[in-house]
Amino acid sequence: MNGINNQEFTVSVIVTVYSETFSLIETIERLLAKDKGYIKEIILSVSPKSSQECISICQDLEKKYDILKMHLQKNNPGVGWAIREGIDLSTGDYIALLSADLETEPEAVDRMVSKIQETGCELVIGNRWLKGGGFENYDPMKYVLNWGFQKMFKILYLTSIGDLTYGLKTIKADIAKKINWEGILHEIFIETTVKPLKAGYKVEQIPTVWVGRKEGVSRNTFLRNFRYVNLAIKVLFTKKADLYL
Repeated sequence: MNGINNQEFTVSVIVTVYSETFSLIETIERLLAKDKGYIKEIILSVSPKSSQECISICQDLEKKYDILKMHLQKNNPGVGWAIREGIDLSTGDYIALLSADLETEPEAVDRMVSKIQETGCELVIGNRWLKGGGFENYDPMKYVLNWGFQKMFKILYLTSIGDLTYGLKTIKADIAKKINWEGILHEIFIETTVKPLKAGYKVEQIPTVWVGRKEGVSRNTFLRNFRYVNLAIKVLFTKKADLYL
């Protein structure tokens, strides 16, 4: 696949897993539905508190697909740790972040890679608010709060990039590996957007559709929204040099 400056690049896909079963299988099948020469590896970053059925499915997928690796989180709980450990393990030129619950759209990885090819950017964000994106089975109150939050932080960060809180994105690996990530829970989703923005990297966005999960219950509670706010404000007043390890 032709990439930046006509050079080939590879992508490590990190899929965070917490007890998903059929959703996990569908995520992998959809991700690999077409021949994707750019995918170097798929890392299943799995919570050790996942069900035994989920663990067994991960092991079976690892046997079925040569490019798939299962990683059991060392630090727990928290999707933030799952992503941070996955970043440390990744070996591709770029890192794509997905969840195994199908709330994130596996096909969007293709569009993010295409955006990198077109623009040479270092980070691509999946944006549910763009034309062509959207929400399915999303709580109406959360929808209104999300809209207000996005507007507020677009102004604070002086950016045209929207959906700063969404976890679906692809980031250049050498950047991901040198930034000092702090989030341990769902606040990692906004951190992986605002820290690259604050550092001055080129960020683009593509439309994507969020679909409410059909399996399990979200662990991203209303109170955890304050963790997003606290971290975003903290980063806003952080010196660029202090963003790195």
